[in-house]
Order: sequence, then structure tokens, then C-alpha cells
Amino acid sequence: MSQATEISNDKLLIRYWDCSGRGMLMRYMAYDAGLDFVDELVSVNDVFLGSWATEEKFSPEFAGPFKALPVVQHRGQTINETGACAQYVAEIAGYMPSDPIARAKAVMICAHIYEDVLITVSDALWEFKDWDRDVIGGFGGPAAGIMLKIANLEDVLQQNDSGFAVGNEISMADFAIFYIVDILTQRFQSVESGPAAIELLFGDKPRIAEHQAMMKARPNIAAYRESEQWARCGRYMSGKGTIGDKTHELDLGPTELEGFEILASKLVTAAA
Repeated sequence: MSQATEISNDKLLIRYWDCSGRGMLMRYMAYDAGLDFVDELVSVNDVFLGSWATEEKFSPEFAGPFKALPVVQHRGQTINETGACAQYVAEIAGYMPSDPIARAKAVMICAHIYEDVLITVSDALWEFKDWDRDVIGGFGGPAAGIMLKIANLEDVLQQNDSGFAVGNEISMADFAIFYIVDILTQRFQSVESGPAAIELLFGDKPRIAEHQAMMKARPNIAAYRESEQWARCGRYMSGKGTIGDKTHELDLGPTELEGFEILASKLVTAAA
């Protein structure tokens, strides 16, 4: 059984699998803010494919009250659920707006990215959702799916002259936009139809391009992305990426990159 990291009650700990998934938003905020925290990466290959379902999942010290990752532990308390974990890290990092309307907008943007892009794509990679129905757009056509969701982010940035997603300061929403655009771009760059898909999703979105450049230039973000810690998890959108080609022999379906080729080719076909 994997052991929970021994830390003092006062020290912040972020525990998540060794992929980007639901954990990268809070990691980016914690590193950017220079927080004193533990970034605990849990091996998908050793733990998830091993004893997770019978051991770690049922350890409150490891998987929290809701028996899942991510987990945030701080000041003797344990938090589950992605949104709650991310918002807590944003609060202590100083990335939640103080104005109630601005806070609501930041949460709105993060929820849109999480629910309508990250989770739909991730679930389709695991074959829990259908590419055409749930990601591309289904009955609503291509304009109702991921193309529209990305266009919404361009609209958000166009409506704010500061360059940030909300108000005049960086917020949790900026890290969410940066993360989803970056991980999609990374994965598409590794498959045959990916460059065309990148052009379709992001080619006519100058404010997203400016925002990506701004976020990548932040010193702590740049340093983290050059680190060994980021290399262990940052290039994989889901645990499937960490598993690699073994998905076939484990009867888990296509690899993560094969999934992204499916998505990219479907986007290109739908736009033709």
C-alpha cells in the first residue's frame, strides 16, 4: 500500500496522480505563488493499476473522506473534490478575487473548462463518453461542442482589456485557461492530425495566444515547466497517458495519443 507523505499539519499538501488531469490547475497556482507545499505524485502504474481499488482508496489519510484524488491537506484538514481543492489553493495563493461578482466569474470560467472541456475529453479518452455526441457536439453539430467551448474562452479574454480573464489581476481563471489550452496543444502536437486540429481550435484566437504567452513567461511557471517534477506528469492529460501503450494489453482500449488522433481527425472532418 502506498504511504501518505508524513508532513506537519500546517504544511500544504497536494496529492494527485502522476498526470495533469484534475491536479494541474492547483499545481500551477501553488508553484506560481511560491507556496511552501508538497506536490505528491501518485503513480498510476504502481497504485491505480495495483492496490488502489482495495487499499489506498479506503484510507482516509490517503484518499480523504470521499475516497478519491485529488486531495488537499492543510492545517490538519483534508479536502476532496477538484473544485473545492482548486478553490482552496487559489484562496491561500491569493488568486481568488475579493469582489463577489469577480469571484463568481472566476469560478464560472473554471467550471466551464472543467465540466465542458477537461472532463468530457478525459472521459472520452477512457471511453466513458462518446467523441461525437459528447465532445464534438452531437445533435448540436460541431458548433455546439468543443469548438464553441474554446471560442467562449476567446470571448472572455476579448471582453477584458487588462489581458486577464477577470478584472485587473491574475486569478484562478487565468490558470485554468492556460492549462486547458496548453494540454490540448501538447497532446495534439504529438499526433498526425493534431496540427490541423490546433489550427481549427486556436488559430483564429489572438487573445488566447497572447494569454498563453503571458502565462508561460511568468518566472515560477516557466521554472516549474522545466523541472523534473513537471516532466513526470505535465505531458499527460489523463492516467492513460502515463500507462502508455500498455492500455492495449490491459484491455483499457486505445492509448491517450490514439484517443487524441481520433479527436483531431473528427474535428478536421467535421470542419471540412
